[in-house]
Amino acid sequence: MNSLVTSFRQTLRSARLVWLIYGITLVLGLVAALPFFNTLKVEDQNSLAFLNLLNGFDYTIFSDFMHRSGRAISPLVNVGRWLGLVYIFLSVFFAGGILLRFSQPANRFNSGLFWEGCAHYVSRFLRLFGVTLLFVIVGAGIWLVIGSLVSVAVSDSYTERGLFWIGAVFFALFALTATLLLCIGDFAKVLMFREDEHGAFRAFGQAGRLVLRNPGKTVGLYWLMILLGTALFGIYFLLDDAILMNGWLTIFVMFVIQQTLIFARVGLKVWWLGTAYTIYQTLPKPTPVLRPAPMPDPITEPNGDAPMNPIEA
Repeated sequence: MNSLVTSFRQTLRSARLVWLIYGITLVLGLVAALPFFNTLKVEDQNSLAFLNLLNGFDYTIFSDFMHRSGRAISPLVNVGRWLGLVYIFLSVFFAGGILLRFSQPANRFNSGLFWEGCAHYVSRFLRLFGVTLLFVIVGAGIWLVIGSLVSVAVSDSYTERGLFWIGAVFFALFALTATLLLCIGDFAKVLMFREDEHGAFRAFGQAGRLVLRNPGKTVGLYWLMILLGTALFGIYFLLDDAILMNGWLTIFVMFVIQQTLIFARVGLKVWWLGTAYTIYQTLPKPTPVLRPAPMPDPITEPNGDAPMNPIEA
């Protein structure tokens, strides 16, 4: 827990960093939101039916609108998908700058140094992202395959409720395995940063051994961060149910709440990466096994007085 407190204090001192990342994500969100809003204003044709969506989602209104205006909306949906890929790239890109910031706790935040750290480590972290994604697909996805096979095999013996619980168990195993691998990936970033490691597979393997040897200090805190993020979403949904968006004031209040949630999520990501950096410094590192170097055979000079072999003669 000391690592959490230490990294939290440094995250508070790095508020400019959090605001910078939040501002970039906000601008990217507006790139898709503003054209989407203008398209909706044109396509709704001054219909009052959309006002009913302020009190809750109505699938009938949504399906009718998509049936009539699907062609106008589909390009914007594709833009949203590409922005999702951009968000993933930025999360990898920012990691180097965040780690560089936490490696210099006594200095003030320098945006130029932050961008330099982002650019310096992005190629390594992109390779590591590919390795982590591969392990998540193979290592965690295998639980979904096994769960599907088990559900098909016992479908005649169990009711729908029983099949639901079987699926829930295997999905929980998938989620636990996926979060474990993602945690290892984050510690691999720290390892590549601290040890100047370039091999993604080697860094992932070393980080995996560190995490599995210290689960309480590593993946336990990672799950705690996930619970904090889930709690924030829970609070948001409670406020969303309590506040009826029936006017501009309540709409503005919900907008502020949404942006506060996004800012808190950015802060959580920065906080966790700083926590991983702090924890890594306290974990015992495996000592490398030094293999003895092979000794060369001694070279002897030929003796001219020695009798020659008959074959040599």
